Amino acid sequence: MKKIFSELKGFVVFSPQLLAKYLEENHLEGNNILKYFVENEHGDEITKSGIAIPIIGVEEDDYAFRISVNEEKILNDNEVEVESKGWIFQSANNEVKIVGIGYLKDIASINDENTITFSLENGWYSLKIRGGNKNGERLFELNMQKQDMHPVFSGDVTTEYYYG
Repeated sequence: MKKIFSELKGFVVFSPQLLAKYLEENHLEGNNILKYFVENEHGDEITKSGIAIPIIGVEEDDYAFRISVNEEKILNDNEVEVESKGWIFQSANNEVKIVGIGYLKDIASINDENTITFSLENGWYSLKIRGGNKNGERLFELNMQKQDMHPVFSGDVTTEYYYG
């Protein structure tokens, strides 16, 4: 299972096409898009629109990611050390990508080596983020629940995902 490093103590789960479209439509230029997440309302808007979801407050280490759909579970309940509900995600081009959040300082540096890519049917999803240890590996499970329409966002952007 591929693992990636938590650059700047976090990750971002994103839809590359929708993020590029948002940046273009809002005339946000340059390779440092991290500043848009932290310096103004664009970060909240990108998150609440289901385009990019931050996973912050993570211990610096390598982490694996897995996607589960609907009632499927990768982490057993006794393996879950942190859980956050209420997120929404919109898949476009049948994909979801995860990268260390530090790479948003220079999006030109994002490549296949430092990202994890999953296939995911296009559409809206409710997202539950679960973190824990599975077979001695640090793992984040992204539980996607397919929705017929735009779900209501209630995620807590201040959630920290540190676990031992």
